[in-house]
Amino acid sequence: MFISLSSYSQGEAVFPKGEKGYEAQYQRNIKKSRINGVYIPANLEEAFKELDDLSPEQSKVKFTNAPEEIIAKKLHFGLGRWISVYWNFIEGSRYVEYLRQLGITDPDHMIQFTIVSYHRYKNNSPLNVEAQVEAYKILREEKRQELLNRRELIHQEKRPISKG
Repeated sequence: MFISLSSYSQGEAVFPKGEKGYEAQYQRNIKKSRINGVYIPANLEEAFKELDDLSPEQSKVKFTNAPEEIIAKKLHFGLGRWISVYWNFIEGSRYVEYLRQLGITDPDHMIQFTIVSYHRYKNNSPLNVEAQVEAYKILREEKRQELLNRRELIHQEKRPISKG
């Protein structure tokens, strides 16, 4: 009986409702240094330190020695997925807010930016943060234009305007 009561008392997760609920949750999350017991970096330097601390040495060597383009693509759904889930990219976190302040708003771009920047950091290469951010802004605008160009007009109606 005790077991059934304790499992029942845990209840279901409460999800925010509506845009205001999600915004309120986001505002709470960006102030937290930990979400679900996981440390959330506040900036790139802390992200690099966390990735260094959490990654096995052998993996870091492979990561560092691989070409940037391959790393960015291959690790998007591995390391990138981990970063997105544990650093709370969807519901927001202080790291997400940091990236948004830089000008990166798409979660996939946030993942790519973090992986590429970490790779450059491990190789002692210039991070070129501003150039990366500008490239993601261009990609976002190109995608927006592509979606706008693909939309289809269903019906157009013209009415005369009466002078009144």
